Amino acid sequence: MKGAVMKRTSKRVIAFFLILVLVLSLCACAQKQQAGTDEPNRSADGETLSGMPDQKLPEKLRPGAGGSDMQPTPTGFSAEAEQSLVWLRDRIDFPQTMFGAAYLGYVEEGDDWLSAADQAMLEAYPFLAEIDENHIIGSTGHLYCIVPVDENATVAINRVQWNENTYTYENTEVCYRSESGEPVLFFANLNGVAYEADTQVWITDNSGNSCEWYPSLDSMSYLWPCISETGDYLSFDFTEYGWQDVSSELAPWLSDGYSGVYSWGLEGCWTTQAAAWDTGRTANYYLWFFPEDENGGSVDLDWQYEGSDLFEEMWGGYWEITSVMDGPSYVTISLSLVGGENYGVTDGPYYISETYPLLISPSGEEMVLGAGENGVSLPFMPQDDPQPYTLTLDSWFTESSVW
Repeated sequence: MKGAVMKRTSKRVIAFFLILVLVLSLCACAQKQQAGTDEPNRSADGETLSGMPDQKLPEKLRPGAGGSDMQPTPTGFSAEAEQSLVWLRDRIDFPQTMFGAAYLGYVEEGDDWLSAADQAMLEAYPFLAEIDENHIIGSTGHLYCIVPVDENATVAINRVQWNENTYTYENTEVCYRSESGEPVLFFANLNGVAYEADTQVWITDNSGNSCEWYPSLDSMSYLWPCISETGDYLSFDFTEYGWQDVSSELAPWLSDGYSGVYSWGLEGCWTTQAAAWDTGRTANYYLWFFPEDENGGSVDLDWQYEGSDLFEEMWGGYWEITSVMDGPSYVTISLSLVGGENYGVTDGPYYISETYPLLISPSGEEMVLGAGENGVSLPFMPQDDPQPYTLTLDSWFTESSVW
């Protein structure tokens, strides 16, 4: 009897230890599974750290809250437009600068702003033409653009009026609010007077820095800057002033890096091929500039039919230049017919005097002449055609003239 009791006791002990080992194993598995689980850890207030659907993000990870790992909000621009925006933001990103600003011209009531705005600006910054209607404030007046440096900046635009009693601007209308720092087009100075402010722009970046700006133009038609109380310039003016009033035909050349030139940059022989006046025959043209000072010098223009050794026309005269480096320079060419096979027998003109916008390539080896201000064409220019004409610097002729 005693042996049987001990035998049953031993079996119970063994069973107990087996159960204990099994329980411990299950606990270990559960702990391991919990450590590697994909389920979010919840905080005391019910928020999750994973950002899963239908769950709240902690404040430090929410868009616009300053989290360094957040990706910029997609702009919806084309690749070319996006590239121009990125390039501009990189260009204006200085320690004190909070936003870039530009003036795009005046738009009359009922006009399409895309047609009325500075076309050269649209060519230089393609993103401007792709700004959607949700980021265009107004439809008539003086047109401005702002581009915050901080892509998560808060932007506010209000209409204001001056209070003579308090000597302060008072808000009269809330026009725009954004916390994502997209480029914005807006109309201001609605009475048509560019130096009378009627619009207030507030920009606040993620570091808490704020600036207040009243868009308007000064007496020289330049954009008023945004300046802090300590004298720092908080805005970067990216207006292409040298491009204003430039024909749309020259805009692509300017955007490709062509610019104005000083008188000595024209020295040499510039050549081109074109159909001769009133004929279908190809001719070679040679336009010589001889600088005498910073304002101009003498000029010759000779042309001959392709394959011929005889010059059909030989022109001589003088030229003057108004040099503009951030836009086209303007050259006035005055020529008289002085020789050639056509001299004395031509029915064409014997005297030409006209002013042409002029651009030079970054290499200095290509010249672009725009249409004359009064519609007068040089012999190689197609009649009644406003398209710019390109000439190439002939190094052989230029070097030979030195010898």
